[in-house]
Amino acid sequence: VLWGILLSIALLYAQAKDEATKEAIVKIYTVAKALNYQEPWSSSMRQSTGSGAIIACQNGQRYILTNAHVVANQTFLEVQRYGERRRFIATVHAVSHQADLALLKVEDKRFFGKVKPLEFGELPHVEQEIVVYGYPMGGNTLSATMGVVSRIEHHRYAHSGESFLAIQVDAAVNPGNSGGPALSKGKVVGVVMQVITSSQNIGYLVPVSMIRHFIEDIQDGRYDGFPQLGIVTQRLENPALKAYYGLEEQYTGNLVADIVYHSPAKGVLKKGDIITHIDGHKIENDGTVAFRHNEYTDFGYYVDMHQMGESVRLSLIREGKKMEVEVMLTAVADDLLLVKTTQYDKMPSYFIEGGYIFSPLTRNLLLS
Repeated sequence: VLWGILLSIALLYAQAKDEATKEAIVKIYTVAKALNYQEPWSSSMRQSTGSGAIIACQNGQRYILTNAHVVANQTFLEVQRYGERRRFIATVHAVSHQADLALLKVEDKRFFGKVKPLEFGELPHVEQEIVVYGYPMGGNTLSATMGVVSRIEHHRYAHSGESFLAIQVDAAVNPGNSGGPALSKGKVVGVVMQVITSSQNIGYLVPVSMIRHFIEDIQDGRYDGFPQLGIVTQRLENPALKAYYGLEEQYTGNLVADIVYHSPAKGVLKKGDIITHIDGHKIENDGTVAFRHNEYTDFGYYVDMHQMGESVRLSLIREGKKMEVEVMLTAVADDLLLVKTTQYDKMPSYFIEGGYIFSPLTRNLLLS
């Protein structure tokens, strides 16, 4: 009888905890401009839906965490909590188009009610079970799909075109899931961002480490972004290349092939330098570093984890001599690229002269 009572109590607790989690899941209704870069004077309106989760930041304020692409170019936002039928007006509090993340603010405190914000967990491990919540196509009510973490490595974010750490999962992810949280052991470990449509159950999450970086970044009221070193490197997997630069067999690293014009590394690094370590972490010949035991990703991971204005420490070999340098991280990708990354939340500009249309060269125009 005692075991039966304890089992019933455990089941009730689990159900209550599960219900509390669901109450923090939000459906987002977006009205946005569909911009036309071929005819920049012409734009239309579109409606879409996405997902989000209620979280609390360090200042104690509650926000809705979602994807930047869910609210990109928005003109009007409404949000609806799980279990509620009323919609509330929301606004964008902060956005990172680089990391495809956004925080939404709702002025009407009745929206949040007594909902307990979701907490953040740690970066999950491969094969760790996750649950993805959201409002995907196929219905109007909350959906939950289960899966496991398939791999963790750098991947190209479709929204910005930049490469950052991403979590690949096999949980079913569909249009409308974007911005929804992925939970493991009751805590947020990532946010759904994209899926490979030609595959079978390959979805990607923005990992919790990227989310923490974004939230920490905006604490001063301004978004600075994820820094870039501004260098082009070459792998040293070819033994002949290592021999040419006099690199002994026991050393590994990447060759500095070029330094871009506005790079913060200009004057600190030189072409021909071989970077062997970043912040004390060994760089392999294929350009990867270990971020956990037996788990590797692009060495840019240790740049991504820094905030703008911080320094990254590099160990290198220059003309056969070992040395250490520090690079102050003062630039994002848009500071370094000739054609900037894809623009959002901004109307295309143009002027007409003598029947000719002149527009700035943007990635949006190139992609169109």
